Amino acid sequence: MKQPLGFINSSLPSHMCRLHKSLYGLKQAPRAWYTRLSDFLLSIGFQASKVDTFLFILSDGTNFFYLLVYVDDILLTGSTSAMLHHLIQLLSFEFKLRDLGVVHYFLGIEVQSTGMGLMLRQHKYILDILTRASMTSYKPVDTLVSPSKVTILPDHSFSDPT
Repeated sequence: MKQPLGFINSSLPSHMCRLHKSLYGLKQAPRAWYTRLSDFLLSIGFQASKVDTFLFILSDGTNFFYLLVYVDDILLTGSTSAMLHHLIQLLSFEFKLRDLGVVHYFLGIEVQSTGMGLMLRQHKYILDILTRASMTSYKPVDTLVSPSKVTILPDHSFSDPT
């Protein structure tokens, strides 16, 4: 075993540093953090979704709260703002976190609040892709097939679906 570069002590070349505790930078760090978060959420009444392992749901019959985890980002929403603030306080007692307020952008999706609910867009994401491909100066064109000219063929089962 060798000392890592930058940590070599020339007077003690055969000595090693003993690491007492570390989480970040290790391959298992995200899993350990998620396990700790998951255990905490389950202990305060959340249930893990059976469809999406990163979605947690809390329900008391009339109110619903949803918590979505992506790496180290958390999106929390629910039906009452008082309970949302309470859940944020519970999380902040257990974890170091920063409340960014109302969501505007999450995982490449722009979130805009309207009178009817939330509108989700990926306009910025698309512009970023076009910029990387040097296609921002190109002009859009219509699709080659107009939806009004599409004819639906009669439903015929294929003898060999492969």
